Amino acid sequence: MNGQVLFNSILALFFLALSFKIDWLFIVGAVILIYINQKLLTKKGFSKL
Repeated sequence: MNGQVLFNSILALFFLALSFKIDWLFIVGAVILIYINQKLLTKKGFSKL
């Protein structure tokens, strides 16, 4: 698996946990990271998963 995608996924899960524990606005960071991961995974040449 791509290291950047793995790092972004773990960070998005961290932001999601913060949104439940501290403030709901942390979910914005999670959504942005999920969007970036989607763009990385659907990039040409990496869609062979």
